[in-house]
Amino acid sequence: MGNFVSAVYRWRRLFTFYFYRTCSCGSSVSTMFCFSQKGMLHLLQLIYFSRRYNMEKNEHKIIPFPHLSELLMKKGMEAMEGKNYKEAFRYFDQGIQMEPDHEDINLGLALSLVELGRYQEAKEIVKRMMDQGIGDYFHVINIYLMILLQLNEHEEIAAVIEALFDEDQVPPERVESLENLLLMSKRIVGQQEDSSQPSPTEGLPIDEAEVVRILEAGTIEEQLYILSSLSNQNIRPWADALCQYLIEEKHPFLKTLVLSLLREQEVNRTVELNKFGQRWTVNIEDLPKPEETRFLMELQKELSEKLEHNDPIMYEQAMEMVKRHNILLYPLNIDHLSIWGKAYERLVEEAYGLVSDEPEEEIKGILEEIRNLESITFPVI
Repeated sequence: MGNFVSAVYRWRRLFTFYFYRTCSCGSSVSTMFCFSQKGMLHLLQLIYFSRRYNMEKNEHKIIPFPHLSELLMKKGMEAMEGKNYKEAFRYFDQGIQMEPDHEDINLGLALSLVELGRYQEAKEIVKRMMDQGIGDYFHVINIYLMILLQLNEHEEIAAVIEALFDEDQVPPERVESLENLLLMSKRIVGQQEDSSQPSPTEGLPIDEAEVVRILEAGTIEEQLYILSSLSNQNIRPWADALCQYLIEEKHPFLKTLVLSLLREQEVNRTVELNKFGQRWTVNIEDLPKPEETRFLMELQKELSEKLEHNDPIMYEQAMEMVKRHNILLYPLNIDHLSIWGKAYERLVEEAYGLVSDEPEEEIKGILEEIRNLESITFPVI
């Protein structure tokens, strides 16, 4: 049973990190691994395979043994985690030949294509899933909308969302965010139809004034969408607005996306940053990748030594929290990480009912900080 749950967490990490990447800024954010929001968390029905498999290769052709499609999916997932997207595509592509209606293999194939920049092919796969009823319809729609966002196909986004509302298929908790996306897409379509004057941002999905307006006063969802739209564009026309965003009272996750956008596109400026009540100056060029922060690396080492061997499931759960919080805190320099490690260990022990006594004095304050981080809701599409 422990192996099954471990596999569940591995699938959760792979597919939850990806979907936030699509609302971010390219490969550097795609390795954040972090988010466990409802609606995205259960994007896939998670499967674990504990059987043995046999595979023979003959000039790169795989002989179809029983359960080989599941093995190919597992190999594809591991390749995605290792950022070997071409290899992942090869595994998923072979799997789809065996089981063309397999939900997870279809999604894996689409995600590998997105990572390879082959958005149109990914769109066609997900569209086929929708048309043929493969997988959970609304989850597949979510992926489809995010691919359309990467392609800047706002007219199609509007049509899909309007159809969802007409069919009364939108969960209540998603009504507001989809209404915001619908309004924004319609506004962008209108601007594209009305635009007749060239501008420094000609060819981009929206003009500079629209980006600035949304960054200053848009909803969290609109800001997430606009940052996603910028992820495949030259962001230098909006560099000043993005830098200003970092010192205003904005969602910490979105500030991490902005920093990653600037870092990814080598906008090497010294910028002022305001996060969690702290205000300081950072040089974009000197920032580590989000997946290489001292906070993440040291806590991973600490928790691995304490938990991974004796209870890998508790270790996975603790690291889920650490990765989420790493994204929120980035690039803050956090001290006393050994005490943070004790606090994370304490929290997962509490979740399993293994401790009920008063926590040690040295971790009480950090426990409160961690719980505050856990209370922050991530924006979702």
